[in-house]
Amino acid sequence: MIFTTLYRTSFYLMLTLATLTMSVDVTDNNFSILFPIAVAASGFLAVMTVDRNPALGLPRPAANGLAMVSIGLVLLEYLIDPDSLLRVLAHFLVYLQLIKMFLPKTPEDDWFLVLLGLTQVLVGVFISQSDRVGLLMFSWAFLTLWVLSLFSLHRDSLRYRSIASPVITVSTTEPQDSLRSGSRPISALSASAASHSDEAYPGLLDLPFVLSGIRVTALTLALGGVIFLAMPRRGASARMSRGSDPVAGHLTGFDDEVQLGQLGEILENDSVVMSIELFDENQKRIKPNDEWLWRGVTMSKYAEGRWFREEKGYLTLPPSLDRPHTIQQWIKLEATDSPVLFGLRPVIDIEIKGGGSRHGPEFNSNDGTFMRESLRPGAFDYVVISDAVSTAPQPGEDRLRSPRREALLAVPGELREQLRKIALPLIANIPAHDKEAQARALDAYLRISGQFSYTLRMTVVDRKIDPVLDFLINRKEGHCEYYASALALLLRSVDIPARLVNGFKGGDWNELSQVLNVRQKHAHSWVEASLDPSADSPARWLTLDPTPANERRESVNRVGGFGSNFRQFTDFIRYIWVFFVVGYNADRQQRLIYEPIRQLILEARSGFAMMGQSIRPLLANLLHFKDVGQFISVRGFFVSFTALFLLVMLTRACLWVIGRIVRWYRGADRDPSSLSAGVVFYRRLTQLLTDYGLERPPAETQHEFARRATVFLTGGGLKTESVADVPRLVVDAFYRVRFGHLTLSPDVLMNLEARLDALEASLRSKDA
Repeated sequence: MIFTTLYRTSFYLMLTLATLTMSVDVTDNNFSILFPIAVAASGFLAVMTVDRNPALGLPRPAANGLAMVSIGLVLLEYLIDPDSLLRVLAHFLVYLQLIKMFLPKTPEDDWFLVLLGLTQVLVGVFISQSDRVGLLMFSWAFLTLWVLSLFSLHRDSLRYRSIASPVITVSTTEPQDSLRSGSRPISALSASAASHSDEAYPGLLDLPFVLSGIRVTALTLALGGVIFLAMPRRGASARMSRGSDPVAGHLTGFDDEVQLGQLGEILENDSVVMSIELFDENQKRIKPNDEWLWRGVTMSKYAEGRWFREEKGYLTLPPSLDRPHTIQQWIKLEATDSPVLFGLRPVIDIEIKGGGSRHGPEFNSNDGTFMRESLRPGAFDYVVISDAVSTAPQPGEDRLRSPRREALLAVPGELREQLRKIALPLIANIPAHDKEAQARALDAYLRISGQFSYTLRMTVVDRKIDPVLDFLINRKEGHCEYYASALALLLRSVDIPARLVNGFKGGDWNELSQVLNVRQKHAHSWVEASLDPSADSPARWLTLDPTPANERRESVNRVGGFGSNFRQFTDFIRYIWVFFVVGYNADRQQRLIYEPIRQLILEARSGFAMMGQSIRPLLANLLHFKDVGQFISVRGFFVSFTALFLLVMLTRACLWVIGRIVRWYRGADRDPSSLSAGVVFYRRLTQLLTDYGLERPPAETQHEFARRATVFLTGGGLKTESVADVPRLVVDAFYRVRFGHLTLSPDVLMNLEARLDALEASLRSKDA
């Protein structure tokens, strides 16, 4: 039962992974995650009951009744949520799967369950293309190859049992000399074989078998991966839109209106927002040397604890002059319901990858923010080229003229005087014209004075006053949104135009993939203060981050729990899935495969050309023959012998490489001495029967041949009827040695040889 238990356990684990793939990213259905738990529990019960004793299986009428009940459940779920037809149909597959698991199963039933699992995986990939789904799908594919290998063996064992009669055969025609010699009777051999009849493949599941299965599975996946990577991709613009779009996640804090404190909702979320590959102007990968600020949206109006965006001023980013040093950001933005695009300021150019957009991103010339033209399903790929000098002005951004200047100085009347009481003492010793020094002094007061601390706890001391004022005079603790709001309003209170910026700061750098993964927990707010001396001056903005950096960093590192300890590995797996499976488009294929191959070919061609130029004169003199007569000479013999020798060596090298690959694929051959006894007796049996007109065709198994031989000998009369059991005994011993990795005792070998002698004598006497 060891083989059967292993097969069934692996089979149900495969079904559990399939159901988990379908359910892991379903966020709008609270009980979807219960389905894989139910499949796993049902698999355990099935192994302990119906798979051990089919009589304990579910009766067919009861199964049909449960199927009708499942149809009712599906209709009820559809009536509750008509927009989730795909998920409802997927749940119906799970209901059928659970019913089928408790029925006695034939190979056709197993195929049906495999197809149900495959359908669930396809549904899961259709619903979501996250890294979790990718990892589960890869695990399911790996396990499915293993299960199908076991399934082939399981099906063959069932076929054998369906044609084989009971193994126990008590022979009453033992030669008397073997009994007198004290040898073990053949009935003992049959009884010994019967002790293994419950196990389909005794001794099969050893370490070499497992390693062979893993090797074949790995080779299959590797070949599939090579084909997948090399298969030419069509441009994304030519791809057809899917009939149903996956649900995009909501990115809190990047709407047109943001409630103060709302950003804290995502600061404790470890989900990835975007993955970024960084290159310099020479297309060389670079690593961030600090926590860079990924600019998102700008908030300009404040009222009663709420910030509002400025909607006017959208246009196309104008072309900019080439910069000597740039930072290229290849960004894959996860599916969100926000049109905001993130990047390092100042942005020189943005290029949208993947098609689906006729125009470039929209640029707000008032505040320097970027928006995509329209939302589309799935991840969003784009490339941002930024000036390496972060303090350079943003190209295309308008000068700060009235009335925008007044808008960035606006503070609610009852709040202005209270803020000035806090700000004026801090800048009293700074000249009035030095706006940058004043701004930095207010920034330092919040960031390094030691009077404020960082926390994600949402508490209010005095609800009667403005939340920013409550933070400054009462709480003195909060997260980045409170620090940035306080600084922006303090700057405005002393006549320094300022705006709030929501984006992300830093990210998790992965050394394996050389990719920066920015998560929701990296969401951040900071301030941009205008240092324009007049309305006619070019736009100049000073970036200020008043949040205590060390305390924020410690808070960010705590988010993620135990799983963050394996971040390098899990992020690398996610990188493979996101960039080389889901996001593997024609652009990426050209950049990663075709361009390096093309460059290698060009370099090789150049190198061979140089070699040819130096060797060509020598070869011309050596291989130039004016006529056939010159070929029959010492030089001709030397040339022809060398050419044939090289051809033979090349052929032998190719055959050697092919042989090594074949031997590696098949695995090491076992020691033939361990099989000699069983093979010799089996070959002797087949030779005897062949001589008398009974041959085994290639499509016939050894046990089927033994059964036909038994019928042949039984119908041969009294002379061969007494030895009709010999083929069965010899083949059973052959199976034990060849496939069961068992050994035969000397007594058993002597008895087998005696029985073969009796068979040979009977056939000869009949022929005589």
